[in-house]
Amino acid sequence: MSSNTISGTDSDGRTVRVRPATALPADTPVRHYDELSEEVQQLLAEHDGGGSVAVTPEVAAELADEPVVVFSEYLRVELA
Repeated sequence: MSSNTISGTDSDGRTVRVRPATALPADTPVRHYDELSEEVQQLLAEHDGGGSVAVTPEVAAELADEPVVVFSEYLRVELA
């Protein structure tokens, strides 16, 4: 993937899974793509829909509330 992916000692053990979202509960946090940092924008733009990706602590902190992101479709972000 990109520089957003990390390995070994650079990781704090957090991963992100991004998948399409079809239903949004009323209390789901929603953010628009352009409200995100460039690092998270790049992660989402390069996301190929498969599996989870290890992320930097900064990306994990930005996505801690597990928002749905409005991009080319609604994307649910799940932090593990």
